[in-house]
Amino acid sequence: MRVISVLRQRRVARAVGALSVTLSLLVGSAVFPTTLEATSEARAVQVYELRVPADITEAAIEEIDAEMAKVAGPLLRTLFDVKQPAAERQHAATELRTLADSISASTPEKESLQRRLQRRVALMAASVEASGVAGTNGSSAAPNLPGDAAATVQWLNSIANGATWIAYLHLEGLQQPDVTVDVLNQVSRNLTLSDAMDADQKLFVSRPQLQQLKLAVDKAVRRTAFANDADATQGELQYQVDLLIQSLLNYEYDQLGAHAENARVAWRALRNDFPAAATSLRSVVNDNYFNHNLHFVVSEDLLSRLISDYRTETGRIAECILGAWVTGTQITNVDLRADIKPSGDRAMFDLNVAGNVQSSTVAQKSPATVWSKGNNHFWMNKSVQFDGRHITSSAAGFSVNTSSRVTGFSTKYDGIPIIRGIVRGIASQEIADSKPQSEALTAQKIREAALPKFESETNTQFSTGNDTLDKMYASLGRKDVSPDSISARSSNTHIALSSRTIGVSRLGGSMQPPSALIAKGAAVQLHESALNNAIDALGLQGRTILEKDLAKELEVALTDLFQREISLTKKDDPQPAVAEGEPEPPTSFVFSSSDPIRVHFNNNQITLVLRAGVLQEGKEAIPEQIITIPITMSLQGGKVVLEPDTIGVASREEADRLKQVTRANQIRRILGRRIIRRELDATIDLQAAGDKTLPVTVTLIQLLDGWLSAEMM
Repeated sequence: MRVISVLRQRRVARAVGALSVTLSLLVGSAVFPTTLEATSEARAVQVYELRVPADITEAAIEEIDAEMAKVAGPLLRTLFDVKQPAAERQHAATELRTLADSISASTPEKESLQRRLQRRVALMAASVEASGVAGTNGSSAAPNLPGDAAATVQWLNSIANGATWIAYLHLEGLQQPDVTVDVLNQVSRNLTLSDAMDADQKLFVSRPQLQQLKLAVDKAVRRTAFANDADATQGELQYQVDLLIQSLLNYEYDQLGAHAENARVAWRALRNDFPAAATSLRSVVNDNYFNHNLHFVVSEDLLSRLISDYRTETGRIAECILGAWVTGTQITNVDLRADIKPSGDRAMFDLNVAGNVQSSTVAQKSPATVWSKGNNHFWMNKSVQFDGRHITSSAAGFSVNTSSRVTGFSTKYDGIPIIRGIVRGIASQEIADSKPQSEALTAQKIREAALPKFESETNTQFSTGNDTLDKMYASLGRKDVSPDSISARSSNTHIALSSRTIGVSRLGGSMQPPSALIAKGAAVQLHESALNNAIDALGLQGRTILEKDLAKELEVALTDLFQREISLTKKDDPQPAVAEGEPEPPTSFVFSSSDPIRVHFNNNQITLVLRAGVLQEGKEAIPEQIITIPITMSLQGGKVVLEPDTIGVASREEADRLKQVTRANQIRRILGRRIIRRELDATIDLQAAGDKTLPVTVTLIQLLDGWLSAEMM
């Protein structure tokens, strides 16, 4: 599959526009473009050769299943060869689909291979189908460049110093029908982010209004390669399909933000300009690249343990009831439990309270004294709903069952034989007659004591929970990593929550791996895209941070992001190993301005990729390197074990092999002091009702095809 090469190689007489902006425009310009001079040489669009991804090549499959590799290898080469007829590529896709479905996922490696094959084969088959869809409406062949340029002029004139960009971007020329390809090329270069720009200029050029103009300009450039609108439309379709597929495959390989942004741009263009082609791709793209990237499931048993509250309260009774002075003691026992209810569009559960009030009283009303015992049961029920963002609840229901019995009574006439029986008979009748009223009053008192307190406590807790969620989502929103999609639902026994965090220029998760339904615990599945998108929000881009302060800086950034205290270290954590010989001088990491940290999950390994330079006191500065840190994660003997493997160090610029080896060894020595084998406690204390904590133990950890899955009991 090739991105159509649409720019002719030619020498432009001189760079147009930016070089002739007058010096007077420099004064007072907040973001001025004159330093963004591009060369006059027109650049050619790269021609991509689509290749079989490295992790599903015949050689890669052979390491897992040699026999399968012999069959899959030729089929994959056919599928990814854009020179092959569409029918042959679709036939290869069908064969590969059957082969992938037949894989027995008996090991993590085989399961990961199966998922990768299924995803890439589905993507390629859909792209072949989309490429064969005839362009419709001709919308992509005739971009409204004059209209876009005029709109940009209007916008620039409405903002401070915006007019200084009008000549630099040749906006007057773009509104003319005879605008040349040289001018189009120059404008495209001027709107392309480059290292020659300072931070303010990059931010300004990234504004949606200017990026929209760049899309229109680039589309106009591509159109110049075609003789008529029909060919231009089909060429634009192929370009956008190619850009989407290449960007998605590149993103899977290195998780870089630029690839994600390119994929989003191409996908928007396909949906807007070629809806029929987008329909061919939609299910594959949505399921595998725009899916939820965080899943959480909790069982009714664990939820009940977290919110359960068993209380016993004792008290004394001394009050006038129905004209009698009543004294005594009472004991109240209250048990709170959760009962999950089925719902397809939100998580629902009931808070059920079962209470028991036992009393022992003496009632005095002349001429009688009555001893009695009460055994009263009451129940309260409150329905709770959670949509992923807010907790709501209904008013609580209340019911009571009162029961009391007289254990004895006496009268002041008990010593008089003649009237003793008469008085006791009258007293007995009055006790019997007043029992319904007495028990109704008891029920009322229990309701007045229990229900308002239950409502107040639960509503306060829900209000606090909503405030916490609001603050967290507001903070995530300010960093452009707030979930844009949340799905909450429940069955009779479990609550499930899924969310997607992709912002405006990132990608999401793939289809989640299967997970056991934990009867008495919880499970969490985290896709690497959710973690990488959150890392982008920490503000590490372009910063220089001392090695010893890195963990603290991350703690501060994470605490600010999630609006809750987050600690990455403990007092008893192992200290950096002391190397033999001279101690290491103070070290700083100079993080890349883009994608400074990336994380990848697969084959039970966490692969941490740092893009950073290194500054060490008294030593030559090391320019930006790509530092790969593989860490195997496993459960052993009730511990979560993190076992680092060999640290990889690569440079895309250094040609001196000896110098690069020296730099790599220096970086390994620095990181090797802190990245050591660690054994972490597999038991986590969760905050339960009140001041209680509930220990849960991690019973399974699996890292597979971009997903980290953990089960807890």
